[in-house]
Amino acid sequence: MIKHIIAPLALIITLLSFSIPGIPQPAHAQSAPAPFLYRPYYGERTLFSRSISMFDHDEPWYANDGKFVRFDGTVVYNNSVYSCDPYQSCYDGHNGYDINMFYEPVLAAAAGTVVQAGWSDPSNHENGGGLTIAIDHGNGYATLYAHLDAILVTTGEQVSAQWQIATSGSTGDASGPHLHFSVFQLPNWLAVDPLGWQSTTMTDPNIVPDYYMFLPNPAAPTQAPCLGCDNGAAHPGAIVADDSSAGFSTTGTWNSATGSGYINGGMKWTYTASGQATATATWKTALPSSGVYEIGAYIDPQNAGSQWAPYTISHVNSAGAAESTTVWVDQEHVGSFTTPFGAINTGPQWIGLGEYYFSAGAPAQVTLSNATGETSVQLGADAIEFIPVPLGANMLNGQ
Repeated sequence: MIKHIIAPLALIITLLSFSIPGIPQPAHAQSAPAPFLYRPYYGERTLFSRSISMFDHDEPWYANDGKFVRFDGTVVYNNSVYSCDPYQSCYDGHNGYDINMFYEPVLAAAAGTVVQAGWSDPSNHENGGGLTIAIDHGNGYATLYAHLDAILVTTGEQVSAQWQIATSGSTGDASGPHLHFSVFQLPNWLAVDPLGWQSTTMTDPNIVPDYYMFLPNPAAPTQAPCLGCDNGAAHPGAIVADDSSAGFSTTGTWNSATGSGYINGGMKWTYTASGQATATATWKTALPSSGVYEIGAYIDPQNAGSQWAPYTISHVNSAGAAESTTVWVDQEHVGSFTTPFGAINTGPQWIGLGEYYFSAGAPAQVTLSNATGETSVQLGADAIEFIPVPLGANMLNGQ
């Protein structure tokens, strides 16, 4: 199953290290928080029903003690990850929930300040949570979102509840595409279970109190399309701009590749640069009407190995002023790639870059730069899709 050492900050790395025998008890008890969380995904399904790995109340800092304790008091011994309900894992020491999300939009569970948006372990991208976001909600709690494939926010940014902050993926130490979701009590980043403690027959073994933190109606209305749910096809009703389209242009040196996995049978690719950009690819297309559109980038199984590809979207903000927003995408962990758990093949995927407002009077534009900070890694440029989102204006990225 999935093994994490989630580390959004140096403090969390220290607290959750296997070399630490335990976590100190907080100096003072914290009162029960008012429910404040939404689910970090669209739709009505509960966190429990979508989770493939549960929170372990018994030493939730990855201590391998051969005992798992679920929120309802279910106890599993002998470190078995297959002894819970069907399709749900009893992962010893797990400090959050692994949610079955296949390259889907990830939402902020509550309003707050982004305190981490990047690699959980900058020195080793195959370790820990991979591309990770952490949000401080200003009420003594923070949420963490790991194994992402695209990051739509930046450190220091203020986000609203149910804001689209990322696209789920399979970066870091993961066995396949999913979202790792954790809640921490601040300031010591102590893991807590947002489903609370519901057993009436035993005492919660977690060293900090666990409370049910979700609002009475925590579901997010479906607004952004799930591009990962289209099996690699363009979303119905999408406007597709390909590398063979009239509005596509490049600077610098690009190579051509052909194959059945590419949009219209071909794509362009170049090598990344560790310094200034030496090559760019730009898609321009005319949109039929002004409004909000979800943007997706098509990532092929070959010729796309960058872990930090910057896509810059030129759009207008909620006040109508011209603006640009850069979204960072891991191209490597789409299609065929190798993880610490072995080989994975997701097939080509459309990766969501967020929702933006465009004016019909100006061409919609997305530019991919090879200034990724990586040296001589293949960077792929195939297609971009624009999907109308009639009700998305209140959830714009890059406002």
